[in-house]
Amino acid sequence: MTLRALIIDDDPHIADVVSDIVTSLGHASDAVGCQDEARQRLATTAYDYFVLDLEIPVRAERSLARLQNGMNLLSELVASRLGPVIVVTGFGNNGPDQGVACVKLGAADYIAKPFDRGIRSLDSAILEALSKVGKYNPTPVDRKPTSPPRPFPGGEMQLLKKRLVLCGVEVPLSPLMHRILAVLSEKTAAGKYAAFSGDELAEHDGVRCNRGQNGISETIHLLRKRISAAVLRDAHIEVGDQDIIRSKGLGYRISDAITVVVGARRPALVTAGEFENISNDPDQSGHDPDDVPVSGRNVPDRDPDVPVNVPDLSDRQQWIMSLIGKGTEVRIGMVVEHFRCSEKTAKRDLSELKERRLIRFVGSPRTGHYRLM
Repeated sequence: MTLRALIIDDDPHIADVVSDIVTSLGHASDAVGCQDEARQRLATTAYDYFVLDLEIPVRAERSLARLQNGMNLLSELVASRLGPVIVVTGFGNNGPDQGVACVKLGAADYIAKPFDRGIRSLDSAILEALSKVGKYNPTPVDRKPTSPPRPFPGGEMQLLKKRLVLCGVEVPLSPLMHRILAVLSEKTAAGKYAAFSGDELAEHDGVRCNRGQNGISETIHLLRKRISAAVLRDAHIEVGDQDIIRSKGLGYRISDAITVVVGARRPALVTAGEFENISNDPDQSGHDPDDVPVSGRNVPDRDPDVPVNVPDLSDRQQWIMSLIGKGTEVRIGMVVEHFRCSEKTAKRDLSELKERRLIRFVGSPRTGHYRLM
């Protein structure tokens, strides 16, 4: 189940930044700008946690934003026991007293703006707060790789509507991030990626960032951090700041080491017989993914046995559904082997398909497999 946050901040720019951070964690969010709107949302929607700016107005039509308004709402949220509250405010820059007062009232944590300049990030504060109430289980420390991460080799970056795929790792994108990448993916007549200044990107018809070059700079900074963290965590590959989007010299541009593919590539359909020699143990699969036949550029028609009208499936999930639709007994190891992704990523893809009631697991945990519902 996707966790949902309520963001309470009267500054639309800050609310957008927080929304991007929440999205990067794989969570959903709603944003309001005053006490009254927050109370209205709470009356109709359940939330798992809250990100609260203290200096907010009582009603949207009134411009007076008071620190005490946020403190009063914090007390209400804590008393209701609906979920942890992470307080974010610029007042923390004046000293620790405000943070101490918030924690005494019951706030799960207190983070000063700007979020990327402090010792602790808003991301970590959210995850720590959720962990304390049993809504987040971090990966055990003993599963961390012992070898140093590999350097980023370049290669293909797949740009989808709400995410990108790099090194087999999915990275969620905000709408502005997607628009920026789509424009930067354009090439000149010489076949090179086009370069843009921050102002040019902000004013580009395909981007439309009303926060100007500062909004572009902040969004690209957050995108770089998001890509780096995800690829390091799931693929053990270190992606540097200039490895994807370069910004020195000519302006913002995609690195020449990157090949951007816009839209989903659908793997070709594979019949059950082509996987007859795969071991029942998903960790011992000996299948060579290069043996999987492709049609054209991996963009086949949808398998007639796969349920139609299924929106927003990743390329891995489309591949899983096409195999199952042809009668193949799909296991986690097959997904890991074919896409060179982590076991964690494969399990997440399969779990999402189960939650959407598209597939089910049959058999024992060790030797079972997935089928259509």
